[in-house]
Amino acid sequence: MKNPLLLKYRSWALVCITLTCIIGVLFLPAIPQLPGYHGLADDRSLLGIPNMLNILTNIPFTLVGIAGIRLLAKEHALNVLVELKPCYYWFFTGIAGVGLGSIYYHSDPSNDTLLWDRLPMSIAFMSFFCIILGEYVSIKMAKSLSYPLLLVGAGSVLYWWLGEKQGHGDLRIYGLVQYLPLLLMPVILLIYPAKFSHGNRYWVFYGLYGLAKVFEIADLPIYQLLGFISGHSLKHLAAAAGCAVFLSQLITRKAH
Repeated sequence: MKNPLLLKYRSWALVCITLTCIIGVLFLPAIPQLPGYHGLADDRSLLGIPNMLNILTNIPFTLVGIAGIRLLAKEHALNVLVELKPCYYWFFTGIAGVGLGSIYYHSDPSNDTLLWDRLPMSIAFMSFFCIILGEYVSIKMAKSLSYPLLLVGAGSVLYWWLGEKQGHGDLRIYGLVQYLPLLLMPVILLIYPAKFSHGNRYWVFYGLYGLAKVFEIADLPIYQLLGFISGHSLKHLAAAAGCAVFLSQLITRKAH
């Protein structure tokens, strides 16, 4: 893979996928928030608190986020790229924020409370993508793209929310922020060499996040089948488990 021509084509593969997705999404009509989005299967209350299980299953996000921030603050506790240390901080801060924001959302589901769930989520998506870029493709590229991508991520959520306020919400850009990195990540893992050991755990992270999306889609059928927990609650647990796997990777891996 050290052949300059192969290196060039690897880069172009990522560029082509990115441009194809962006152009394709721009040709789609605006995608508003579905009216029934906030009607989750499990709305049981406990101690007067509605959607209690959906609230409780968000706690692992915040715990993993706080643990990651604390370990990053300790020298040599985590094996990270020093040049991209802010991205790791942004990721774990975003994950901690996802837990808190999602708790706030589930306490009173609406577009206004969903804003505070999606904002930290977009920060986690973009910072994680920059980490992958730095660890596999180019540290310099990841560093230069980090803050622009964070702004795009946060901007995509604000764009959707402000649009909903005016009656014409549009989730297309937020969809790109969430799903384009998920499309590019396995390609990057396959065609670029890793700078650290235990790179296989990224596949575990990827699989758990994919499982979380399946749980989200099958919210009601899972609740009807199991009776005690919904797909949405399982989504929280699967996604938080993926973040915990990433944190464990940072603890155990070694630089090549």
